[in-house]
Amino acid sequence: MATIPPIPADAKAWDKARAAFAKSILVDTPLASLAQDLDVPAWPISAPDETPAAYIYLPYTQAVAALAARGLPPAQLGALITLLNDTNAFDQPFGEMMEDIQPAASGAVDADSPLIKNMAKLGLPADFPLALSGLSAATLDLCRIEKVDTLGGFVAFASRLSQAVIVGGDFRELLNALAQRDEAALARFLPLRKGAPGLHLLEGVALAARRLAPPARAAILARPAEVPPEAAERVVALVAHFSAEHAAMRQARAGGATPEQIASALEDVSLRPVVAALLAPHLTTAAAATPPPPKPSFWRRLFGRA
Repeated sequence: MATIPPIPADAKAWDKARAAFAKSILVDTPLASLAQDLDVPAWPISAPDETPAAYIYLPYTQAVAALAARGLPPAQLGALITLLNDTNAFDQPFGEMMEDIQPAASGAVDADSPLIKNMAKLGLPADFPLALSGLSAATLDLCRIEKVDTLGGFVAFASRLSQAVIVGGDFRELLNALAQRDEAALARFLPLRKGAPGLHLLEGVALAARRLAPPARAAILARPAEVPPEAAERVVALVAHFSAEHAAMRQARAGGATPEQIASALEDVSLRPVVAALLAPHLTTAAAATPPPPKPSFWRRLFGRA
């Protein structure tokens, strides 16, 4: 287990860390979630209200008292300082990138903006529907309110936001990932395939599977015909969006490949069976369909027998 940094000898380190974090868009994000994305010890409390905001507005002695009230030792403040500082360091590329973006009068982001250039380098299409992404429901609701429905529109919308505006944590995380061209982080939100440009159907279905709770995934494997309606609708939309890849998969299925073999290209082994089950109904080709029964002959129709 990683060692917890000792508590600072004075309040200067705490005051510096909390002042730097006060304007962060992640002030209301659970500390346990922030720690998961960084090379720091896990935060011992996972309650939704256990956020930076619970501490950063408190002076040194009161912050130590707040930790004690939660059953945490004074030394935990050192861990909190490290967590806040490392989160700020991770978050900084987004702020620097957004300062360089100059939205056009129409509200669109200029093609020379850093984020748009990064999207081009990764082969990310600006017209990819956000509804097919891995963004949280809260962030998607925000985008719907703002009439933002594509990845390109998402970047343009972000460029118009004040740096002081508080939005969902994954909103910031996606833009940070774009700013840094972090493929691993981007794959949490977009159907990205490691080492391959663009977005892909298989990874899109994997995102849909990842949104399901483990019991729901197990139920799909046990009863493939009883896919939850929301997941089924999402796969239908993915198949329609990635029509070329869908056609290639159907061709492979017609050639004898099983859904499991088609899903084996997915990097996440644990999701392959669920992805195969979700895709299976969409891989049937006309050639593989059950042929209709032969029409009865003239004599059978006439006499009611062969």
